[in-house]
Amino acid sequence: MRPIVFVKRLICLLALLLSTSHGAFAQQAMSLGCNSYSPLETMFSDVCWSGIFPIRLAGVTFMDGKSGVPSDASKRVVCTCGGDLLKGKLPRIGFTVGFWAPSKIIDVTRRPYCMPSLGGLQLPLGNVEFLNSGANMGRGDNSQHFSNWVLYSFPVIWMLRLIDEGACPADGLMDFDVVTASPMFPNWNDVLGRYTAFVNPEMLLFSGATSLYALPADAAAATAGQPINDLFWVAGAWGPGYPMTGFSNGGTVDHQIEPVRATSLSAFRGLSLMHRLGFLSETIGTDNLCERNQRFVIRKDAYRWQFLAPSPESDGPAEGAPPPVNSTNQVREVNPPSRYSTCTHPTGASTVGWGMWRDVPATGEDHSYLLFQWTDCCFGVYGD
Repeated sequence: MRPIVFVKRLICLLALLLSTSHGAFAQQAMSLGCNSYSPLETMFSDVCWSGIFPIRLAGVTFMDGKSGVPSDASKRVVCTCGGDLLKGKLPRIGFTVGFWAPSKIIDVTRRPYCMPSLGGLQLPLGNVEFLNSGANMGRGDNSQHFSNWVLYSFPVIWMLRLIDEGACPADGLMDFDVVTASPMFPNWNDVLGRYTAFVNPEMLLFSGATSLYALPADAAAATAGQPINDLFWVAGAWGPGYPMTGFSNGGTVDHQIEPVRATSLSAFRGLSLMHRLGFLSETIGTDNLCERNQRFVIRKDAYRWQFLAPSPESDGPAEGAPPPVNSTNQVREVNPPSRYSTCTHPTGASTVGWGMWRDVPATGEDHSYLLFQWTDCCFGVYGD
């Protein structure tokens, strides 16, 4: 059979599958919309630019901020990277720089293959069961809260060329692009934990009573601004981090769970899964100034979160200013005072302080989060 004929027949087969219903739950899933957001259009108004601060130069805080600095961030003044004198190659010599870099967006959605940050793009695969590993097609109790996610690279600082090109992006990514999504991982829809145990066997230790004892301590610490990294199996006030599936709290909490908390937990688990598989790197400390090392267990204080859409957790307008013109059909609000005095929040911080009210029924039930990642790097002059 000629390749072109095979492709045409494959397209016809997919079209037939897409037009066929696969049960009542599939019909319900297809009836859900995919919300449309435009972070590239709204980055100047919606991104929490003050979340970048503080900035440290040569180990000293140059521009202060309210987000704090990880305890083991690099304090070096001078740094050297690369080079081989035996081969006549000089190292790069410079000074250290550290700041909170906006690096990624994670969309948490009601249905698979939905990409709100790409203008509500919906890939036409949501009704093909064998490609639908990240959707709840009737597994477990349908009353459980289940969600999917899509991870994008969103290195705004480098996209706007505010820093020299090639100068220490968080994960070597310098453009807005899709990184991966939950439907690519069969364990995401594993309500019983059969598949996810192969990815993270430690879940057998941390998905039971151990989480219940650790949750209150981490929730209090995270809400105070200092999540406990050693308690990596919990996400503070958001809930337990294991098992790494799309079912909130491992299927122990019903659909009445508060929506922003539920999507925050799903986003945390997705990020934890990416670390566990070696897709994300460490960006803090002297050992990571020149090259990024893989980190297989998430470090919670390496990230700060901003609720980006549908109702952005931003600095907000000046007191008494009129509401902005809504030219992009994106929901906006005059933000109340923030518990953290900034428009980002720590991993696991209680949603009461920053956004349990930000869910918008029907037109804003898919949530987008912007991740700020503390980034230490070495700025200097390259050798030969």
